[in-house]
Amino acid sequence: MMLIERMRKQHYKKLLILAVLLAGFCEAQDQNEIRCTRYKKQLYEKDVSVSFFFPGAEPQTITADRCMTVAPLVVGGENAQAKEFPFAALLGSLETTGDNVNWFCGGTIISQNLVLTAAHCFYSSLGAINRVRLGELDFNSLTDDANPEDFLVQQLIEHPSYRRNEPYNDIGLVLLGRSISFNSYKQPACLPSLDIIEENSDSLVAIGWGHTKFSGQASSHLQKVELKPYSYENCAALAATAEGAEILPSGLWNSILCAGSSEAKDTCQGDSGGPLLLQHPRFPCMKIVVGITSTGFSGCATPDIPSLYTRVRHYLDWINSYIN
Repeated sequence: MMLIERMRKQHYKKLLILAVLLAGFCEAQDQNEIRCTRYKKQLYEKDVSVSFFFPGAEPQTITADRCMTVAPLVVGGENAQAKEFPFAALLGSLETTGDNVNWFCGGTIISQNLVLTAAHCFYSSLGAINRVRLGELDFNSLTDDANPEDFLVQQLIEHPSYRRNEPYNDIGLVLLGRSISFNSYKQPACLPSLDIIEENSDSLVAIGWGHTKFSGQASSHLQKVELKPYSYENCAALAATAEGAEILPSGLWNSILCAGSSEAKDTCQGDSGGPLLLQHPRFPCMKIVVGITSTGFSGCATPDIPSLYTRVRHYLDWINSYIN
């Protein structure tokens, strides 16, 4: 009897541990999806009063939903449309003399005062990030449909496990000096849920103001490019080559996502820190940031050679600790 009772207690303890783990998983799932839904309602839904044309009719309140795609879904890419990626951020450094800003990295709005980017952007030879531009489309144009606004930087937050010149844990947050007023030009992307399997996606989209070819000039107009996710096995095989081992000295980690194209399409210099995006399955107006542009195996836009992206899902607890 004592043996049966001991076994019953051990079984109950295992069930209790499993329940706690599941509760934590559901909580992480819920807070990201709840936040995404809240942003969608705040930005795309509006209550309007309507009256029916017959005597004595009481006005009725209905919710008008404007959530729709701006455009169908940057090397080998094309110009983004106005307001297509309102979460896109430019990160740069204001020169000590004059008012010129060197823009050298990208980022993604994820809350009213946080921009998600790559940690290696904090170590640019062009200077420390001290300016963030939001609402931009073409920074050489005054006639594009944009609403650019520059923000001071309060704090640069790199992941505690990031090591300079290595692609592992290449993720950081930029805390802005003031809150963002959300509108159609500036709004957050959604964070992924824990059950997303990026490699099962048919299509991913990368964006940035980076070079349009290897060692070429940066694009002044925001670019977009469609990419395909690579399986872990295919990417690990590349990481095992001599060239791959130089980029990934500790091999391919699960926290790294690979994406590329069989054509000359890719992210390039200057796109670092920008997002790799997945269309939200329920909200056509919303995108999910599943990756952060980190580095590549060789140059840019080599067909069938993917680039490396930090897998955002792997760092949700860390990110949410700052959002919350």
